[in-house]
Amino acid sequence: DAAERGVKIDITKEAVGDVFEFHLDFLGTKQSTSPTWERFWNNPRIKVRHATQGDHAKVYVFDGHTLLLTGMNIADEYRYTWHDYLVEMRGSAFVESYLTRTPTPESSAAPLQLIMNTEEAKRIRPMMMKLLREAREHVFLEHCYLSDPEVLDELVALSKRRVRVTILIPERPDFHHHANMQSVGYLLAGGKSSHMNILLYPRFFHSKILLVDHDTAFMGSANLMKSSLDDMGEVNVLIRGKQRALWKLREALRHDTFISRALSSPPPFLWLSRWLAWLGL
Repeated sequence: DAAERGVKIDITKEAVGDVFEFHLDFLGTKQSTSPTWERFWNNPRIKVRHATQGDHAKVYVFDGHTLLLTGMNIADEYRYTWHDYLVEMRGSAFVESYLTRTPTPESSAAPLQLIMNTEEAKRIRPMMMKLLREAREHVFLEHCYLSDPEVLDELVALSKRRVRVTILIPERPDFHHHANMQSVGYLLAGGKSSHMNILLYPRFFHSKILLVDHDTAFMGSANLMKSSLDDMGEVNVLIRGKQRALWKLREALRHDTFISRALSSPPPFLWLSRWLAWLGL
């Protein structure tokens, strides 16, 4: 509809993602007889490029002044079923930073910063670890996939320093369940029990959120998996200070906590589960 009213549409689609799209995969829609797909592929204002750089980011740019970033893909389950978040950033500086892959200036006074994994530099892990190590009172993680060894070690260390650690993961993710449960066992066994709280969300969520000391949030497309933190293209936003967005985020996380159940002991882990966890499943 936008293209037909004169808007230029430029789409960069990560081709590697097509291996997950067995049903009605994106490239297969070129042969679809659906009127919608025929309009899409035959409109001269819509340009589609395929990249093969392992880019996991999900970013939208509108008219050079508004940037949306999220962990959400474009699919029915994300729109109707899964719990997730999207951040709207207004200002041409954010758009330019993303399009040129130039990091926004690092300043403790800056309320918003884009932190990216690009081909030139992977900045998300260093920021993630910096925020964890600087935590003084409370760390809240709502992440769908949790298995990175360095992150797990730091969470254990935080609890032993008497920093409260709250971790919320989905009871049944779309994948990575066994890897999540292995991480839960590691955290409960190694962390200080009085300061380590792990909750299972009753439905599936796809969010990737770190909240530190109630006034700093780090969120976007990056999962707490080694491949995501170190190898893949990702885009996160760092939000600091007394921002309304942080208040809204805290309220959403509080609601998620209320409907989740706490784990008090490591889950039983058979050899098959360990093997599946090693595979990242």
